[in-house]
Amino acid sequence: MNKAYLIIPKRDSHALPEAVTLAETAGYQIARVWKSRYPNRVGRGLIAEIASHAEQDRPSVIIFYGNPQPSAVYKLMLETRTRVIDRVQLILEIFVKHAGSREAMLQIEMARIKHELPLVRELIRRSKMGELPGFLGPGRYAIDSYYRHLTSRLAKLRRELEKLRKLRSARIETRRHAGMLHVAITGYASAGKTTLFNKLTGLSKPTGPEYFTTLHPKHYRVRVSGRDVVFIDTVGFIRDVPPSIIEAFYSTLEEVASSDSIIFVVDISEDFQSIREKLLAGFETLSRIGAIGKPIIIAANKIDLLSEDELDERLSLIKAEALALGAVRVIPVSAAKEVNVKRVAEDAVSAALEPANLGDLWEGLRAEAWP
Repeated sequence: MNKAYLIIPKRDSHALPEAVTLAETAGYQIARVWKSRYPNRVGRGLIAEIASHAEQDRPSVIIFYGNPQPSAVYKLMLETRTRVIDRVQLILEIFVKHAGSREAMLQIEMARIKHELPLVRELIRRSKMGELPGFLGPGRYAIDSYYRHLTSRLAKLRRELEKLRKLRSARIETRRHAGMLHVAITGYASAGKTTLFNKLTGLSKPTGPEYFTTLHPKHYRVRVSGRDVVFIDTVGFIRDVPPSIIEAFYSTLEEVASSDSIIFVVDISEDFQSIREKLLAGFETLSRIGAIGKPIIIAANKIDLLSEDELDERLSLIKAEALALGAVRVIPVSAAKEVNVKRVAEDAVSAALEPANLGDLWEGLRAEAWP
């Protein structure tokens, strides 16, 4: 693994385990960690301290786990003479490792360019002020040319992705005309979506504790309750992903919005506060892509990791939260042990076949005493 420094804002200290996990997934070993008082920049004293260590340790990258201002990135690079990436760029590096299709690569490139443009604009501004050091770029005129190249490339990527979206939409419509239902499996990274997909379909797609093993939708048709059903494994959500990434991966998430029902996988072995935050953020993302209004089944996964008392308490809290958000049902599941996997599939199909009664179903389930 390449050596890396990690800077995390103090207000986001609770996300330190996530930051370390993402860094390791991207192939970095965290050598030192600093906490910054500021959410989007680094103070002069901290920059000087990092620079003194960097001269000795020679890290390959400095990760600012947040959304730093372009000027902050520039100053940090200037003082440490080290490449600086932020949280989004770290995620994109992981995406590159797991991309398995041309479409995924195009989406990643588009997200990278959109995220890189503000920094390039800052470099252009610095170059025109005569402040741009040689190691950061080829000079003011070349930087202007590079910026024009990026904007031109971005337009071309949008056109190519639009063609691929139209092809996907045509395939979805063909399957729908043949009477097939579409059930999307979604949820946060590492919740067990692909494991559930494998158990539902009999496949053996790659799974693992690392984030983003799925970057483009996987489809497989099976027979459930006498109907042909296409299950779709989708990219995992992650906390506070900016709109640029959501838009770049719209064609992947579009599969969720066009499905007949949704299975939202939750890792019930996590603490309830984390589960609640992920439910809220996940439903916000579903709303952003136009998927709210679809029947949503919550698959409370990894029940085998909890005691009976812990399970009852966690389920009670999750059911109250999920129903308030608009889910139609919460089902305890262990995808690894194949507990309630068939029930999740049957309930997803049942909910998909009754969209007209969905509003009444929600209201009825809110007052229902859960078994």
